[in-house]
Amino acid sequence: MHLIIGGRYMGKRNYAERLYGEFSRDEICDCDSGIDFFGKKLLLNLHLGIRNLMLNGINAHEFFADNISSLRDCVIIGDEISSGVIPIEKFERDWRDETGKIYQFLSSEADIVDRVWAGLAIRLKG
Repeated sequence: MHLIIGGRYMGKRNYAERLYGEFSRDEICDCDSGIDFFGKKLLLNLHLGIRNLMLNGINAHEFFADNISSLRDCVIIGDEISSGVIPIEKFERDWRDETGKIYQFLSSEADIVDRVWAGLAIRLKG
């Protein structure tokens, strides 16, 4: 598993494709549309997948812990959403906190963790 995090539009996907080549449409799960990542090689917008799970009353940590074996060969890309102004709405704060916890869990399970900023990658693990 390779986890890539960073700010929005900072070059995370481009970095992944420089390393692994271009992913076909069938190999990509955009978590904004759902969290059906089984059999996919690239997961995009993980932070939005966590949001969707929470909106549907699903415990995101349990979901990822239960399905970690399906993620072992994936490249997972998510935006960092925990910086900046703390949201007023409780759900938004909870989503931000849960996303950080899921990233910590996935980082502990991943072989490689990178942070991408302005197109430059910093290897955090691996």
